[in-house]
Amino acid sequence: MMITRTEEYGIRLAMRLARHGGRMTVEELARLERLPSPTVAKVLLRLRRGGVVLAERGRNGGYILADAPERISVGRVLGSVGEPLFAGRFCSAEPGCDCPSHEECGLRAVWCHIDGMIGRVLERTMLSDLLTGERAMARHVRRLWPVETPAGEEREGTGAGAVPRGREIG
Repeated sequence: MMITRTEEYGIRLAMRLARHGGRMTVEELARLERLPSPTVAKVLLRLRRGGVVLAERGRNGGYILADAPERISVGRVLGSVGEPLFAGRFCSAEPGCDCPSHEECGLRAVWCHIDGMIGRVLERTMLSDLLTGERAMARHVRRLWPVETPAGEEREGTGAGAVPRGREIG
């Protein structure tokens, strides 16, 4: 699983439009996000085709979100600019799989579960959520996908740098 630059740019541009709350030009977005204008234009085209943004031509033209930030999920943005994060790329029970365990693979169940959990978090996280700040987002994500230690103590964040709940982060 990997987030591409295009997907990251798509999220950043959608967040910028959500934060701004109005119409912005390619040049404004490029300057504020420190990206080349042609790159911004290509990503915005994908976002437009995916129904995330609307383009308005003319002297006062630019790009605006197609809906309120509270109704545009991160999953929708990512789906507009990229491919599904897993897209069934993990081993399948299909003929031709060269894995010796392909008929009864426990690992496939893990990948399918992770794929479902990630999809759930992305579909239940809206652009407006991303604008609330890191601490609020950490709480939001923990509600959607709690992480517990072996002792059952819920922790903030994920991975080796996670800290017990209630302690300061950073």
